[in-house]
Amino acid sequence: MLAEQAQAEVVHHWTQMLGGSTQSFRAIVSDQDCPAITIDGVETRMHVRARPMPDFPNLVCEFATDAPVARAEMGSLHFPLRPERADQIILVGDTGCRLKEGAPVHACNDPVAWPYAKIARAIAAKEADLAIHLGDYFYREVPCPDPELCGEVFGDNWPTWEADFFVPSQPMLNAHAFVFVRGNHESCERGWLGYLRFLAADPVRAPLMCDNYQAPFVVEFEDLQLPVIDSSTRDRETYTWDRLRAMRRQFMDVLPTLDRETLLLTHTPLWGYGSKKQNSTDMETLESIQREAFAHILPRLVTAVIAGDLHFAQVVSTPGNPVQITFGNGGVWLYTTPEGQARDLPVGKGVMGDIFGYNPFGFGQIDRAQGTFTLTFFDDSGAVAGACAAPVSVDSCALD
Repeated sequence: MLAEQAQAEVVHHWTQMLGGSTQSFRAIVSDQDCPAITIDGVETRMHVRARPMPDFPNLVCEFATDAPVARAEMGSLHFPLRPERADQIILVGDTGCRLKEGAPVHACNDPVAWPYAKIARAIAAKEADLAIHLGDYFYREVPCPDPELCGEVFGDNWPTWEADFFVPSQPMLNAHAFVFVRGNHESCERGWLGYLRFLAADPVRAPLMCDNYQAPFVVEFEDLQLPVIDSSTRDRETYTWDRLRAMRRQFMDVLPTLDRETLLLTHTPLWGYGSKKQNSTDMETLESIQREAFAHILPRLVTAVIAGDLHFAQVVSTPGNPVQITFGNGGVWLYTTPEGQARDLPVGKGVMGDIFGYNPFGFGQIDRAQGTFTLTFFDDSGAVAGACAAPVSVDSCALD
């Protein structure tokens, strides 16, 4: 009865992976009390994660468990579940509608210019064990100069988070359990409060505080580990040795726990090449201080570094390093990278590498089988746009 009564109060609900084998069932509700959740036929009350406040009037509730779960529901609402294996993994990143001082106006109300809702529906339709959002959920930082073009909401508050992320995302949140990576748009200078309330792995502390680096965590499966590293504070404009050392400490904290195949998740790529403008021919090295912080000590267990941040899709192969896979083309205003295969490019400071680039909107999927994996590029409707055969490298990638 409690779950049935609470169902009408649930605004959004989802499942996200935390460290180890823990899954967190979360809900945003418009009531003053958290609803009941039924886990394998046993009803229990969800816990308060974050209480209402002026800019975020809804209650955020969660129930976390590291025990296996066969069924989780609130009335007729069902939660996706942590999979036993993670063999098919969706990759999407940089999904919000970009309203930024000095930047071109992004037409948030135009589903062609901002196709994230279409992408989320396509992701929901894919068969997958797990999905990963690689960060940058919040983009509407300043008022839109033309509300008919891009609406009226902006700022780190509930209306913006609902418009930029939760409303378009709900189909895919209904379909798949997620790992959420913190992006630079969720840094302490930007959309940290919404991220902390809704999507952070860490608990919400009182009084509310923003940490430049949230603790790394490792999502564990029998034959796979997914360490999640916070690179939200990574701008070269604010580069300091303290920040470089802090990034390295995060990696060093998880390094001793890595003992099987590893896909390292972080928002900012270690290597990159392209332009931060659309349809540009003037391209350059695009990287962050993470490469200097820990790229040279990546263990052989790291099969791939998976990132977002750069607003295109890209595979980077560099000598002696794991392949890097970037998906930052989930709906935000796009950048430019060479399309298809390109050789001998400056992908890092003093580092030459090869890239495979895909510029249009879309998302990706890793398929793991028999100790290796393949990678598929999808367009914004979910149609195959390209693929990388096993073992994934620039040499194995081709556009359709």
